[in-house]
Amino acid sequence: MPEGLDLGQEKRVEEESSFWDKRRMQKLVWLLVLVTGFILAGCGKKSESAPQAAGETAAKRTDDLPKDAEERYKVAYIRSAQAFSRNDLDAALELLAVAEEAKPAQANTANLRGALFTRKRDWPKAQAAFEEALKLQPDLPMAQFNLGEVFFLNGNYPEARERFQIFVNSQPKNDLGLYKIFLCDLLGKDQAKAQSFLNSLQPDPNSPVYYFAKAAEAFVKQDQAAAMEFVGSAYRIYPPEANATFADSLVEKGYLTGEQAGKIPEDDGKANITELQTLLPGVKKEEDKKSDSLLPAKR
Repeated sequence: MPEGLDLGQEKRVEEESSFWDKRRMQKLVWLLVLVTGFILAGCGKKSESAPQAAGETAAKRTDDLPKDAEERYKVAYIRSAQAFSRNDLDAALELLAVAEEAKPAQANTANLRGALFTRKRDWPKAQAAFEEALKLQPDLPMAQFNLGEVFFLNGNYPEARERFQIFVNSQPKNDLGLYKIFLCDLLGKDQAKAQSFLNSLQPDPNSPVYYFAKAAEAFVKQDQAAAMEFVGSAYRIYPPEANATFADSLVEKGYLTGEQAGKIPEDDGKANITELQTLLPGVKKEEDKKSDSLLPAKR
């Protein structure tokens, strides 16, 4: 703890430390997310899978699945999600077919199928799968997000924006959803809306959205140096897993390479996360301020 902090600053630093502990748990949470069907279509291009370990090979088996239809569905679905996380897409599709045979017409299954076809760049099948998921369960948030991602990756920004907006309507404080809407406005040439979003942002110790939004703006203006400075600032301040989903969109649009997105710049004397925790209070949106007396601050 830096010297000279008053009690209020100490409390804020403790709260921020707790936040980063939670951030470090997000990778584990996303594995559970995959298992329960709340799947973000990992759309970034992935490298070829490494040779299969014995445990991974066992996880692709279907001859040992339970006979009971419900249990067979659950185990096959989980194994399919695990294969997806390893980027073993063919195995994931085979296991998913077993799950669908055991228990047809499940929204989560269709959503995972869409994520797999998104990773494979089979856009018609991906779109059809996400639309099927939404037909089966219209209030499935990540199917809306994933369908928006398919449109986004193919440059259909109006349609993508509509889907991301539906997603944000169900999760109004989701920074990734708001960032995606901003990118649709920026790349779709709606400068007024894009600028309005930028004007609403401030650096926030809890989210890198400010830095990646500013980087995207600079990339579009062909100011590579400024853009990379914002990306570098994000990686100096936030842990890699907090940056990954924001950087992915810039990789997909050709502004960053995967190597650039994963590289943490050298310290150049600028504020790091520890310093930022003591200097920068959490930024609240207007609706948070209005309800401050009713709800504890999140993050």
